Amino acid sequence: MMQIKNVLITTRYGSTKASELALSIADMVHARGCGIYTVNPLVGYAKEIDESMINSLDIDLAITVGGDGTVLRTARWLSKQVPILAIKLPTSKGVLAEVAAEVSDIGHAIQRLFSNSFYIERRLRIIASVDGRATQPALNEILIARDSLTRTPTYRIRIMGTELAYRMDGLIVSTPTGSTGHSLSFGGAIVHEGLEAMMITPIASIDRLPSIVVPVTTVEVSSNMDAKLVIDGQITHSVKQGQAISIGRYEHDALFVRFEPRGLRQLTSIQR
Repeated sequence: MMQIKNVLITTRYGSTKASELALSIADMVHARGCGIYTVNPLVGYAKEIDESMINSLDIDLAITVGGDGTVLRTARWLSKQVPILAIKLPTSKGVLAEVAAEVSDIGHAIQRLFSNSFYIERRLRIIASVDGRATQPALNEILIARDSLTRTPTYRIRIMGTELAYRMDGLIVSTPTGSTGHSLSFGGAIVHEGLEAMMITPIASIDRLPSIVVPVTTVEVSSNMDAKLVIDGQITHSVKQGQAISIGRYEHDALFVRFEPRGLRQLTSIQR
């Protein structure tokens, strides 16, 4: 049984609706005797903290109010394995969400949380390092894209003992969670979120290299031109020509609170 003593609440930036719902959630959680932390300003008893402080605190649960972007940002802040309960706003598709943003639904979810009527779903995360220096972990994908729009680079990809060299605009290395994100828009396959796999999806490959699905492994990439490395579409790093990029499994999976089993969760979510 999970003991919930301290809760982190995060919301979509600039959303009044998300802030209002977060206050209602804070009331419900506070009534259960929990301490509440927030990165966004909330009135009342929630303690506002900087994101750099999160992993030094004993947080038992994170509740996100917003869309998938809020979930991705929160998951990146949580290097430890802290379960996330994702609540989606009406304006969000919320592929990763478990609860709709209705007060009655949220109240029922909080009741089930504190009666331990739920299960934990694990999601693979990946992490990149550039010349041995680690970036932040990604729940969806790591994008490597050309820095110059006037020249097409050659990317060298080494995977499972095989080396490939292709001219293309860039490539995406994604998790099964990210297979319904950026990778899908470039022709990548939808992969069941429970599989232990990684997808390598080329962007505008001159030789039309297809998307590749491989077991979880280490992917090594370098470019003959400067590039950008983007984590979950939110954090960008500059990579110099020839620098070695290594992408592999992050040591801590992301955890999600789920109330009801649902097969092909992501596929059904993106079709709504």
